[in-house]
Amino acid sequence: MRAITVVPGAPGSERLEERPEPVPGEGELLVEMIELGVCGTDAEILAGDHGAPPPGSDRLVLGHESLGRVRHAPPGGGIVAGDLVAGIVRRPDPEPCPCCARGDFDMCRNGRYRERGIKDLDGYGAELVVVEREFAVRLDPSLASVGVLTEPTSVVAKAWEQVERIARQA
Repeated sequence: MRAITVVPGAPGSERLEERPEPVPGEGELLVEMIELGVCGTDAEILAGDHGAPPPGSDRLVLGHESLGRVRHAPPGGGIVAGDLVAGIVRRPDPEPCPCCARGDFDMCRNGRYRERGIKDLDGYGAELVVVEREFAVRLDPSLASVGVLTEPTSVVAKAWEQVERIARQA
């Protein structure tokens, strides 16, 4: 299986490499990637300015803006083989700060979060990826042409939520 990898901090280290196919664990989806978005964060990682590989590895699989089709899903949970999904990027701190503890891990205050394709977790830039069911967003098939924009759209939505929260407090 092919994956797009880079050595964070080493400009020019990007390459398409062969990796073993992932095997889903309990509660995980096996997803065939259809589209991968590229943004400024990816450019920063490629330039060597940003990014961190998973522990024990020197290379990071790129890609945090994703659209894929589920190949395998465990029973229950509302996601089945054939569904379109976008993967959530950020994972909460294992020792949650107040934000992570209430599910607002995009607002993590202590910086110990992990992010697919950015910080400490391989991204979605591979032919096949494993995604924890709770970090997969099922998309209606009518959104196939724009589904890869789910992650950047969520950033705007979260920013707007913060604006509204601050406005209510003012």
